[in-house]
Amino acid sequence: MSRDWLDKDFYATLGVSKDASTEDIKKAYKKLARENHPDLNPGDTEAEKKFKEISEASSVLGDERKRQEYDQVRAMGASGFGGFGGQGFNVDDFGDLFGNLGDIFGFGGSGGRRKGQTYQTNINISFNDAAKGVETVIPLRKEVACSACKGTGADKGEAFHRCNICNGSGQTASNQGFFSFAQTCSACKGQGNVIDKACKTCRSSGAVIENESIKVKVPAGVDNGTVIRLRGRGGPGDAGAPDGDLLVQVGVESHKFFKRNNSDLILEVPLLFTEAALGSSIKIPTLEKSVTLKIPAGTPSGKTFKIKSEGIAPQGRRPGDLYVKVFISPPSNLSRSAKKHLESYRDQFESGDSPRDYLYE
Repeated sequence: MSRDWLDKDFYATLGVSKDASTEDIKKAYKKLARENHPDLNPGDTEAEKKFKEISEASSVLGDERKRQEYDQVRAMGASGFGGFGGQGFNVDDFGDLFGNLGDIFGFGGSGGRRKGQTYQTNINISFNDAAKGVETVIPLRKEVACSACKGTGADKGEAFHRCNICNGSGQTASNQGFFSFAQTCSACKGQGNVIDKACKTCRSSGAVIENESIKVKVPAGVDNGTVIRLRGRGGPGDAGAPDGDLLVQVGVESHKFFKRNNSDLILEVPLLFTEAALGSSIKIPTLEKSVTLKIPAGTPSGKTFKIKSEGIAPQGRRPGDLYVKVFISPPSNLSRSAKKHLESYRDQFESGDSPRDYLYE
């Protein structure tokens, strides 16, 4: 959780209502991400700032558990924590009820130092790469800790002193009615240290924007919309705090022939009239090889055959199956002789009951 959830309206950031569905939140994020992505707005600091804000909002509201915690925190903040009479309290005592709220309000933990921001990006891979797994490289323009000041924001990483207001804790006590709780120190902005001379490279922010190439291992069997979390590859944390994470949403391209149902593959295959009528053995492609499928005589159009373990094999799980649905492809250019033979067959063997008679019973 982030301690500044009380101050940030993620619903307003994404332009959605508080009762918006998960799908509405995803659509809003994708639209805003396209408009403000740093790669599409080079040198535009406002767009870059907006992209970070919507990525953070999406990472919270797009996660059901985090969204519930966020809504609880905002509701408690709006109500002034009413209903708990008596002395001040330690929020950590209510961990089981409200989650780790001590981290939000600053009790214990790492003071005012916050974990780095969570970033989100998208990649598109082929159907085969999704089935087999692939390692790819994504270019990312992101904040990294300033090497000139080692992320401190101070000149040469040394021009700072301990904050006299909070005595280096990054927090100060605040009393509101019956309650006493910690808040981020305004003098040092939660860092515990005050900068005497700002770093010339990052201008005291402790971070700079750089282009980075990040390797992503996509495991076998991922489906369209899968999100891969790369821990520590997001924005830099405050001095001493861990870096944020990078969320990579995977888009999978459609296959020319195969369709997918979880780990199973579906393939539609045409049969010649004679193959269906007399029976045959035909070759069927899979993702890795070709296999032989026996077609019994008299196979009707629409029949589905199951070929075991020739579907997608997700990492660490048994492979799915391949389902082959056949349909009869009638000849389009009959010679006169062939046409006469078929007419003779029809007159001799198909002049009786129609296979559609049951529709009128």
